[in-house]
Amino acid sequence: MTAKRKLCSAFMFALLSMMLSGCVSTGNRPTDKNQAVRSYIDLARGYVQQGYTENAIKPLNRALELRPGSPDVHAMFALVYQLQGEDKLAEQSFRKALSLSSGSAEIHNNYGAFLFSQNRLSEAYRQFTLAGDDVRYSQRSRVFENMGRVALQQGQRSLARQNFEKSLKLNANLPRSRLELASLLYEQGEYLLAWEHYQTFVTLSSQNERSLQLGIRLARANGDNNAAARYSNELQRYYSSPEAGRNTRSRSSYDY
Repeated sequence: MTAKRKLCSAFMFALLSMMLSGCVSTGNRPTDKNQAVRSYIDLARGYVQQGYTENAIKPLNRALELRPGSPDVHAMFALVYQLQGEDKLAEQSFRKALSLSSGSAEIHNNYGAFLFSQNRLSEAYRQFTLAGDDVRYSQRSRVFENMGRVALQQGQRSLARQNFEKSLKLNANLPRSRLELASLLYEQGEYLLAWEHYQTFVTLSSQNERSLQLGIRLARANGDNNAAARYSNELQRYYSSPEAGRNTRSRSSYDY
């Protein structure tokens, strides 16, 4: 067993121990079912984050025994099934979760992401809209970013721009929104504003082939020949071969 796997096993064991301690009654104290369910969900999430999606099923089944009507459990099942490629089961779980908590912005957002992955764009946009309607949702900026991505796929570039602008009003540090907005503004001839968004993007994320190509065009449009030459050199350096492109792409946090 590798050191990494041992560390993962130790982490899971510790988490499981904590979970079990929350599920046992002491004396006349009642079992805290809500805490137990949360612990099982956290355990399943830990498995998912480590790539062991099949191991997440057992704690989720246990959580479901304790709280059959928990929307969080069904939502976690949906994520696990989605990662396993069980699309029909994933959709059933998302629908079940929403039937139990139709006002959950997080579930609407995650269901929208699932629908987007299925190229069901209109349905995805509807789910993202429902999530974005909740002004208290802490990830609302991501919701509008997702709406912008859907609008782009649908060819609605004005709507995409509105959504990316809204996402940046909520969180100015979203590299995808910065890059997509820079690209849209370049297409619309707003070179200076596009350049400003692009420069912010550069401070937030590593470059890839697409972003460097956009950077070259924007630099030239704004008369910054030094920047254009620099980006051209980076493009030549990192993307001179397919293998180099793949290696560099794997280092980026975003696939733009």
